[in-house]
Amino acid sequence: MDKELYIGVDVSKQTLDLAYYDGESIDWKKAHIKVSNNNAGFKKIGSWVAKVSKGFDIVLFCMEYTGLYAQDFRLWLEEKHYIYRMVEPRKMHRFEPDLDDGLRSLDRIKTDELDSFRIAIYCEQNHRKILRNPSKLPPPVYFKLKRLLAERKQTVKQSVLYKQQLHDICAYDTDLSVERKNGQLKTLNDALKGIDNEIDMYIKEDADISKNFSLLTSIPGIGRVVALETIVLTENFMAIDNPRKYACYIGVAPFKKESGTSVRKGSSVSKKGFKQAKADLSIACLVCMQHIPNIRDYWERKRKEKCSGIVFNAIKFKMILRMFAVIKRGTPYVETDNYRNGKNKQPGVN
Repeated sequence: MDKELYIGVDVSKQTLDLAYYDGESIDWKKAHIKVSNNNAGFKKIGSWVAKVSKGFDIVLFCMEYTGLYAQDFRLWLEEKHYIYRMVEPRKMHRFEPDLDDGLRSLDRIKTDELDSFRIAIYCEQNHRKILRNPSKLPPPVYFKLKRLLAERKQTVKQSVLYKQQLHDICAYDTDLSVERKNGQLKTLNDALKGIDNEIDMYIKEDADISKNFSLLTSIPGIGRVVALETIVLTENFMAIDNPRKYACYIGVAPFKKESGTSVRKGSSVSKKGFKQAKADLSIACLVCMQHIPNIRDYWERKRKEKCSGIVFNAIKFKMILRMFAVIKRGTPYVETDNYRNGKNKQPGVN
């Protein structure tokens, strides 16, 4: 059986804290190193790992998702062919290591050093999952699309703000103030067109992303914003490939709340999901309920039997299932009702 060494990494903007755990004992003084989050620090990590991993067959790294701060380090890990796994911060914050009596209480002290030890222990307790499904860095185009999507959302928010001011309170503004706001709105609209053109350009650069984007937008009711957002959140369906996991991630999946005989609450969705993706999907579902016949029929039929919120949430999950189905199948969406009715094409909204 291979002997494994587990290394936890706490990532910040300027530094990296690393701690190792062999699965048996923890050396709190010598098992930790702190380096800068740049190429010079990565070289020190290479020398340190070579020193502490003598006698071990496999070295496993584990760290939390920290956005762009971990990107360069992940590139270095893949260049050196190390196995690593990215973990959701919420999952790590709830993790309480089961240590022997008399050892440090990692759930009461918050430092970067002890966080790296906590991550190393998590790595040891979940090493089979890490070996079975290690993380992999998406292509460079993915990160460009992620930043462009964030810029697009910010630009849309600003343009909505100016539209609201021009609509509601322009009667109380001076003529020059209204002129300035119209100028700002025009600038934002031009910027939005430029962002969309740049997004289209980068989508065409990557064959896999371009294919998945085309597959998603082939579904009636799924437009470019929801399609791109789904690709970004799932890392082009490499990080999340299960529709139920994605539904849980964006806060669509319902959960029960029961305890003993006194607590019997009905199933409800969690408020801890990614709310922006859920809101964008909700808008797409509203369009589907108006323009897609089978979705509209489903809404009108089920609304007589159940609460409208439950039915609306079911429609969201139905759209998620369709998105993951076309990706898994690798072919554009096909409306089966068309074949039942003897038609080849159904009008829809993209």
